[in-house]
Amino acid sequence: MPGRKLTPQDIEDRKIISSNLNSLLAKSGRKKSDITSQCKIPASTLTGYFAGTRLPTAENVKALAEFFHVKPEEIDPRLNPAPSNVIPINRTKLHRIPVIGTIACGDPIDAEQNVVDYLELPGHLPDGAFALICEGDSMEPSLQDGDRVVIEPTPNVEDGEVAAVLVDDQAKATLKRIKHIGDSIWLMPDNRDYDPIVLDAQHPGRIIGKAIKLIRDRI
Repeated sequence: MPGRKLTPQDIEDRKIISSNLNSLLAKSGRKKSDITSQCKIPASTLTGYFAGTRLPTAENVKALAEFFHVKPEEIDPRLNPAPSNVIPINRTKLHRIPVIGTIACGDPIDAEQNVVDYLELPGHLPDGAFALICEGDSMEPSLQDGDRVVIEPTPNVEDGEVAAVLVDDQAKATLKRIKHIGDSIWLMPDNRDYDPIVLDAQHPGRIIGKAIKLIRDRI
């Protein structure tokens, strides 16, 4: 039976545990074989912990902590107590929305072949909301490369709002600020090193939604 699918947090925890174990081992002057002998952890399992390819069990974390004479949370970040001001998230109130890569012509936006990931977000979100990943620097400083932007599906976007727009036959939506001029729509970059894109009868495009939320990873 296949195991639980790894989450991004699992992968990050593996990296941290691996780094902590390698650092502790270097400082101790001991060998991995000493750990295997004293902690009764199989060598192949221990290798996975040190390489960051396996997550240790709570029992093995405790054994490793005793070996290195440290607290278990100094090895495994999952054991760190949550700050007192943290409010647990009620996962029943999270909204799961798709992150869209490309959008095939004529397909629904959230068609399976278009989805590259999913986000779970708290708070109210409009029906059909989806997210796009920013690419490039044309919208800096407002939007940065790698930012995820939540989009409300709507063709109606006011001047000054950021819209997700499909231009010509491109499969990826561009994120630009909207400006209506006569019968044309100008897609304005925030970065002045880039030129606007003009949508008119000769240069068609389709507004698929407006940006309502920015998600940026913090280091």
